[in-house]
Amino acid sequence: MLGLDHYAPFLLSAFGITLVVLLGYVVYLRSRLSALRRRAADLGAQDYSARNVSAAAPSMTTAQAASSANGPSAP
Repeated sequence: MLGLDHYAPFLLSAFGITLVVLLGYVVYLRSRLSALRRRAADLGAQDYSARNVSAAAPSMTTAQAASSANGPSAP
């Protein structure tokens, strides 16, 4: 009727190429999504550790005391 016997190889190859391209795109999107999830998890871990550090009591180091304009403190 429509000559599908004649066009079958072309149709099969077109569908095959389309399927390969779509599968490649899905694999690419999954890798990008997993990278974003890893980055979000890393940022969340850094955020948590930064909160713990900032919650600690401030301490004076020798570099900060040496650069002080008031000079050394008497005991």
